[in-house]
Amino acid sequence: MALNPALPASPALRGVLWGVALLLCAPLLFLALRPGEVPPGLWAHLREVMLPEVLAQTGVLLAGVGAASLLVGIAAAWLVVRHEFPGRRLLEPALALPLAFPAYVLAYVYVAGLSFDAPLATFWRELGLPAVAFPEVRSLSGAVLVLTLTLYPYVYLLMRASLLRQGSAAYEAARTLGAGPVAAFVRVVLPATRAAWLGGLGLVLLETLADFGAMRMLGRDTLTTLVLQSWIGLGSLALAAQLALAMLAAVVLVLAVLLAIGHRASPAGAALRPPERRRLGGGRALLATACAAAIVVLGVAWPLLQLLSWLPWQDLGDAMPWAAMRGTLVVAGLTAVVAVLVGIGFAAARRRHPGDRLLAAAEAAAGLGYAVPGAVMAVAVFWTLSSAEQALGPLANGLSTGLFALVLALLMRFQRVGLTGAAAALAALRPSLMHSAAVLGLPASRRWWRVGLPVLRPGLVAALLLVFVEAMKELPATLMLRPFGWDTLAIEVYTRTNEGLWQEASVPALMLALVGLLPVLLLLRDGAAPGPRRSGP
Repeated sequence: MALNPALPASPALRGVLWGVALLLCAPLLFLALRPGEVPPGLWAHLREVMLPEVLAQTGVLLAGVGAASLLVGIAAAWLVVRHEFPGRRLLEPALALPLAFPAYVLAYVYVAGLSFDAPLATFWRELGLPAVAFPEVRSLSGAVLVLTLTLYPYVYLLMRASLLRQGSAAYEAARTLGAGPVAAFVRVVLPATRAAWLGGLGLVLLETLADFGAMRMLGRDTLTTLVLQSWIGLGSLALAAQLALAMLAAVVLVLAVLLAIGHRASPAGAALRPPERRRLGGGRALLATACAAAIVVLGVAWPLLQLLSWLPWQDLGDAMPWAAMRGTLVVAGLTAVVAVLVGIGFAAARRRHPGDRLLAAAEAAAGLGYAVPGAVMAVAVFWTLSSAEQALGPLANGLSTGLFALVLALLMRFQRVGLTGAAAALAALRPSLMHSAAVLGLPASRRWWRVGLPVLRPGLVAALLLVFVEAMKELPATLMLRPFGWDTLAIEVYTRTNEGLWQEASVPALMLALVGLLPVLLLLRDGAAPGPRRSGP
């Protein structure tokens, strides 16, 4: 595959890829250009009754979850990268595992596990402790706790990787010049790793803004829940579209602020030497182990044990949500296959024509929706397709209520994962490998079968897995766009918990959590390896 930066792509190739890119971003553009008209009385009702509380709760959640995730993620990364303590080798990867739990699954576990008649609450009252002092999860502080436990690994993983790259020379130089541990960390380490923790913070804020399932279970109203209430409860798609447009503007604002701050970050350079770990002893070692273990217990161990304890073991076969499993496989599998195929097309074109700016712009447009909340994406897709149905008449009948609408929304939401995964897979296939196979006389088909496919397979499988799991866990877009009678595992968890069927919800919830572990383990396997063990005073 020859590389020629000066060779532009053919008009046909550009046309095909731009057609795909426009399909994946047209609903967002349509939403921005035609948000619809809302009866004045409805907006007045919203402003007076619902909007002030919703905006206040959304702001508190963003501030609380963002600050708590930064604190936990940065502290955990600094602890495992720069210190040696009992259990570190086990706790270092385990601290990333809460990322496997969808926020609504963790919320379900905490709401059910800490309910009035749950064993923990019963034991609390048997000890003679006041019932009013028992933790109330269905509160704003409970929502901050649940979302922090779910989302802090974004900060932890990026910060850990950055600390491993940075090494310890700059920190030790600051300590040698007389700075204390806290001052050296604040003045040297945090500025040097700004790009990492800002990137993690951006993901945390976007996921907090996009969350729907956990907020519904915890009884909190945010902009995302308001979008669904406007559509389903108030029956106004135009109002939902305008709220979705406001959320889209908020997402763009968050990204712009983080990008502006990130531009001032110091470029990450190669570490002069591996980071040294200071061996903790006595009470400090026990405290470090206890703190790290407490996070893992709250975010992974206790939720898994609770789900396992609720499983109906005797009737497990009858309790299996077979229809939801089939629906999940179809929706998430179709989304993953199409996303990776589209990613391969863009990656191959960009590899062959790396200097073509029009192809680069098309690729950026195709992945535009990754930062957009699922509820906003669902409203944009339904608004666009329903308008197309009105314009085209019987030719487009059922376009907005079929499987196409749901898969399109999921593709728009997660196509960036397919683009990145396919590009990484294709980058592993060096042109010299295929040239060597050609020199040996292998025909093109055998070259790709014997050389190309084995090299590409791991990266493409990883990309398929990542898109599949993301699509499988998506709740608001699936809830709003699924065809009539179509269920997925995420819908099963949401429906059963809404009806208070805690035990029945454990099966699909556990399946979501276990499948969600796969990409996290993949990240840990492919991520930076822990630094060497060193002893220090």
